[in-house]
Amino acid sequence: MSSRCAVLTIALAFAAISGMGVRPVLADDVFNGHKVILDDQNEIIPWSVPVENAYDHFLRLRWNFIKTKVPNCPGPAPRSSYPQYYFYCAFRDKNGTLEPDTWMNDVGEKIPNWLESARLYYAYTGDSSVMTIVKNFLNYTIDHGTSPSSFAWPNFPYTTTNAGDMEFRGFTNSKKLVLHEVQVDHAGDMGLAYYRLYLYTGDRKFLTAALNVANTLADKVRTGTRTQSIWPYRVVMDTGKVTAEYGANWTGCYLLFDHLIKANLGNVKAYENARAKARDFMLQYPLKTGYWTDGHTDTDVNSNTYKSNMSASNFTLAMFDHPELNPEWKTDVPQLIKWTEDNFVYRCAPGEPATQWGANIVGEQDGFLPKMDYQTARYAAECARWYAVSGDESYKQRAYRSLNWVTYCNNPVGQAFESPVSRDISNWWSDCYGECPRMFYPAFAGVPEWAPPRENHILYSEAVLKEVSYAARKIQYTPTEAPGTEYLRLSFQPARITVNGAKLSLQPNLNSEGYTVRNLGKGDYALNIRRMKAGTVVIQ
Repeated sequence: MSSRCAVLTIALAFAAISGMGVRPVLADDVFNGHKVILDDQNEIIPWSVPVENAYDHFLRLRWNFIKTKVPNCPGPAPRSSYPQYYFYCAFRDKNGTLEPDTWMNDVGEKIPNWLESARLYYAYTGDSSVMTIVKNFLNYTIDHGTSPSSFAWPNFPYTTTNAGDMEFRGFTNSKKLVLHEVQVDHAGDMGLAYYRLYLYTGDRKFLTAALNVANTLADKVRTGTRTQSIWPYRVVMDTGKVTAEYGANWTGCYLLFDHLIKANLGNVKAYENARAKARDFMLQYPLKTGYWTDGHTDTDVNSNTYKSNMSASNFTLAMFDHPELNPEWKTDVPQLIKWTEDNFVYRCAPGEPATQWGANIVGEQDGFLPKMDYQTARYAAECARWYAVSGDESYKQRAYRSLNWVTYCNNPVGQAFESPVSRDISNWWSDCYGECPRMFYPAFAGVPEWAPPRENHILYSEAVLKEVSYAARKIQYTPTEAPGTEYLRLSFQPARITVNGAKLSLQPNLNSEGYTVRNLGKGDYALNIRRMKAGTVVIQ
């Protein structure tokens, strides 16, 4: 950014914030090229203007970067015909040129997070181009990254491969992992992504891929213990050799079975058995011990006492949409948020802060504590949703400051900075362009005031939505599953809401089918819809 543009941006920010009755000050710090702006409490607020649109601006910048700014892979052909995120884990900015990080390719993290980020952005904006990007990406992954039917773990996704590989066969270059070795939990997450894409497209290729994952998992399930989880954390797929017995990131596997059971697809009886074992294990062991083990896709972690924030966070966020997962969820959610603070906010890499300008910032796992944009966004989403349940303003403030900090992890064109307080950290495609932005939508569900005023948006839905359309005083979409709940912000007061032509009733809460409306002021409303059927929803 030129100095003239920087001065103009700061001036506009001051004008916008002053109009909101806040007295901003400039910190001495420059953060990713942005002069840090603090409010009258001396705590961080977003850099972009208008401030009330800052989160929306952040999300649009990141998708625009994917659509317009990503160079293709280095050659030879045909690899050079694909964007860098297909075959590399991350990028580094070398004097304005994006060069691929040649460490590895974290397929098992990238695919689920990009699918979630895309489907939520599509619902939020109606921009279906992001779903096309992700559909092509998942198509390629199935065709080039699935184990043969002759393997001990058949028709199962590869979760890692070497940087630049066009055929995915495992991350062997590090000498830590071997050919055909995968993380079973991330493969389950990929199966859920395949199923969600089937719901959106109707293409049975994705359903077949999802059922293949579920069938292999159901066949391999076991009763978990303190040292052996319900599935091994890592296996070598051709031989079936177990290379790590314990993991705790099984929320995606649980949800894959849950969706298939409710849709009456596949071997439902076997899926019910596996789902029950997954749920019982998570409640009995990591929830009680705190050992939410997962080393992500590039490590050789083999431990039943290792901790990863992602594993705990996946479980925490799932409980808001699936309270049946844990009858004690209202007790356990704040304890899990505190677990994150104790283990990954206040524990820090050497020289790094726990908080910055009033924002809690969050690390990743026991063996890698640098503060990360996507982990900080995860924490903020949990706090925002818990605020909506509890009414405790302190959680809203924690979420707000952490998300504000995350907005500084974009440059003005949407190039991400994964760990801006750390040295020599690459910017990972899975984290920065999948896992981080997808967390803003559950945060919007908790605090719809943070979505742009005088605009219409579907803020969040656990169910996959399709046929989304926006008009001035009408929103229409088609949920693919039931029951379900959608969270919206509207620039008009809804007069009529229908599901498949049947009118829904205004309710005091969402304990039964219907909708609630909350006046946000200035003609804006927060609308929550609970429906018992799938089909066309019209709000007008």
